[in-house]
Amino acid sequence: MDIHIENNIEATILKVAKVQPEAEESALLTESDREHLATLSAPARRAQWSTCRTILREELGEGAELRYTASGALVLARPVGEVRYISLSHTEQWVAVMLCSRRCGVDIESTERNFSRVASRFISHDERERLESKAGLHFEAIMWSAKEALYKYGSNPGLDFIQDIVVTDIDTEQRCLSAELYGLSTPTIHYEISEGHICCWVCG
Repeated sequence: MDIHIENNIEATILKVAKVQPEAEESALLTESDREHLATLSAPARRAQWSTCRTILREELGEGAELRYTASGALVLARPVGEVRYISLSHTEQWVAVMLCSRRCGVDIESTERNFSRVASRFISHDERERLESKAGLHFEAIMWSAKEALYKYGSNPGLDFIQDIVVTDIDTEQRCLSAELYGLSTPTIHYEISEGHICCWVCG
């Protein structure tokens, strides 16, 4: 999956990269990074975490102060240049890192994941009737990833995927979605599907 956007109207930086187990040994990781890494026991989680953190250090510098909110979201303690917001996502094989001057959200998912068992929790009957034929094979993956990105963009742990986040249209040619958050239009959600994965992102 080749996505790398820099300094355009939508995002300051968006990088999608393969998980690198050797990132644990990166010289870019700070002492505090390594202290947190030591609390993670699962090798896969350590690789995902250190890959994300290495990309963040590459882009923001080791002096950037990163902290976790009560809901578990990673945020900047203070802006670094134009960058004010961070959003992260990962699968077993890929990580997505988004840095933006405005609120943002990114999500990456495997298109092989079985969403059908939980689809009724994030896709309304109306959305399925209006949009499934437009989206085609990866409808459920697109809807889940788009709503996950908007969930992060909304920064409210209480958001309901059916009531509060509504996808109003899907354009597969432009690879984008229109949506409403709490009944208000949101910035365009963009997506790419490649190498068995979908990545959705929103910024604005």
